[in-house]
Amino acid sequence: MLARVQDRHNAARRTRRAARKEERNYMKRDQSSGETLLTPAEVAALFRVDPKTVTRWAKAGKLSSIRTLGGHRRYRESEVMSLLEGVATRNG
Repeated sequence: MLARVQDRHNAARRTRRAARKEERNYMKRDQSSGETLLTPAEVAALFRVDPKTVTRWAKAGKLSSIRTLGGHRRYRESEVMSLLEGVATRNG
């Protein structure tokens, strides 16, 4: 009996894990435009700031974000790169 319950639990865990992996791969591209999306951590690494700073920029309207089904923010790579070029031009 216990083995059957554990088997069911493990099967459910594998299914959830596969679903999360599929969602990550699916969300790497914006399905409407086919553009690559970046996570807050990836954007933060480009600007050398904390990921929370990137979230603050989005809340302030400096950078637009897309919300995943799970509520996480994603940023369009083209917009991030143009903002990064603007920062480099001002500092450089």
